[in-house]
Amino acid sequence: MRDGGARPLPPANKVRAVRLAGERALVTGSTAGIGKAIAVEFAAQGARVCVHGRDASRGAAVVDQIAAGGGQASFVTADLDLASACRELVDSAAEALEGLTVLVNNAVASPDGHDATVGDVEPGYWEHALRVNLTAPMLLCQAAIPLMIDAGHGSIINVSSRQAERPSPGLAAYAASKGGLNALTRSIAVEYAREGIRCNTISPGYVINERRDAQLAPERRQRLEAMHLTRLGEAEDVAFASVYLASRESELLTGINLQLDGGSSIARAASLG
Repeated sequence: MRDGGARPLPPANKVRAVRLAGERALVTGSTAGIGKAIAVEFAAQGARVCVHGRDASRGAAVVDQIAAGGGQASFVTADLDLASACRELVDSAAEALEGLTVLVNNAVASPDGHDATVGDVEPGYWEHALRVNLTAPMLLCQAAIPLMIDAGHGSIINVSSRQAERPSPGLAAYAASKGGLNALTRSIAVEYAREGIRCNTISPGYVINERRDAQLAPERRQRLEAMHLTRLGEAEDVAFASVYLASRESELLTGINLQLDGGSSIARAASLG
């Protein structure tokens, strides 16, 4: 609290120590970064988790980390650039978890060094970005929704980006694919609400990455911090928001786009004056 006073504790019957007990979650792209943080936090909150990625050694490390914390997890590898791999991933996850109630579409085609302006983007990369960032989530949802209907409820969380609404130059494919992902969220929310399935988007701002920002220069950090009203985002911030959207606590929410960006979407950045 800003006045320095202690925040009163909620009544004991309102405290939920394990918020995702009984949930069975598939988190794509969860061997590092945001996806890893989501998978680890889901397991800590009682969910059984399927970790996904293309690197088996990194996947095993995440599973070991979850197990060391008392959680339950398994790892499945799949290349989401291939349409056939999407259904196979959901089938494998559902078999390992004995069902599926939560799907987090976090895997992304990295734009680093490949994306460009509309006039310069290569058609091959454009198609790749759409396949991984938009078509794969659609196919994963298509395979997961019947399992969620069988379970009686489900929560789909699409990890998007503020680039979908406020694009930077040179990220045409990334911004377009994330804009499509936001629209997909709304369609699923409208079409499957009566089946007990919710679908929401999280759009992070700049999130510190353990590899990309390992040698972050003080000057660049200062510029990035100036873009936010609060502070720079961390992977755990997205994980905490994902826990809420995956839990029954958010049953009233569907079809939203949560701008998790330290206030940068509502105010002119200090760096711009």
